[in-house]
Amino acid sequence: MTRLFLILAAALAASAASAAPALNARYADPAQPDISGVWQVTGWFGFSPDKAIPKLKPPYEQLYARRMKAFDAGKPIDDVTADCLPPGMPHIQVVPYPFEIMQTPGRVTMLFEYAGQVRRIYLDGGQPKDPDPTYYGTSVGHWDGDTLVATTSNIRADTQDDFSGLPHSDALTVTERFHRTAPDTLEDRITLDDPKAYAEPFTSTRIYKLHPTWTIGEYVCEENNRNQIQANGVTGFGVPPASK
Repeated sequence: MTRLFLILAAALAASAASAAPALNARYADPAQPDISGVWQVTGWFGFSPDKAIPKLKPPYEQLYARRMKAFDAGKPIDDVTADCLPPGMPHIQVVPYPFEIMQTPGRVTMLFEYAGQVRRIYLDGGQPKDPDPTYYGTSVGHWDGDTLVATTSNIRADTQDDFSGLPHSDALTVTERFHRTAPDTLEDRITLDDPKAYAEPFTSTRIYKLHPTWTIGEYVCEENNRNQIQANGVTGFGVPPASK
């Protein structure tokens, strides 16, 4: 019995050792650069850092004007995150909280501190079949040299592009180009294409900084354990301070 156990253990170890080079070779593939790590967006937490917006069509133009008026008055409307629902795409990419990128065979996974959300970008055509609309839609990607190109569709229409209330329809398609421009810098060129809501495609480039000493904290919206209530009763943003 003992001899049989040792033989089986040796066989399993040999099998694992033989499988390791194939896995390591995949990660060493120059067509899949390393963009992993903990990142945080820089600049304004609206969709576009210069506060530019797409050319909106009716009735989305009027809807945005109404939302902006409420936002400027300090009383945002139509924001699903106020009820602890997910912010959706592309909103999640511009929230001022860190997120971690993990790379595994066939998938790039983003773990967001904000509301404990997860986004999956499927590579090699491994996405779900006939998906229903969801907050983050269905993201499929491929490597174009050192750039990860991700296209997201099937996004729920009841979300906003950012905290200001920028709307979109159920026809929105988001195309992103993630490119590491420096060891501590990740660029995401985001193009919104929504023939129902926008007169033409709109592109914004966001920059994320690497924070190798940070870890993703727990964020439970229902407990409000992240954003402190100030003396005037207003809930403020609890964004971690930038490292020196």
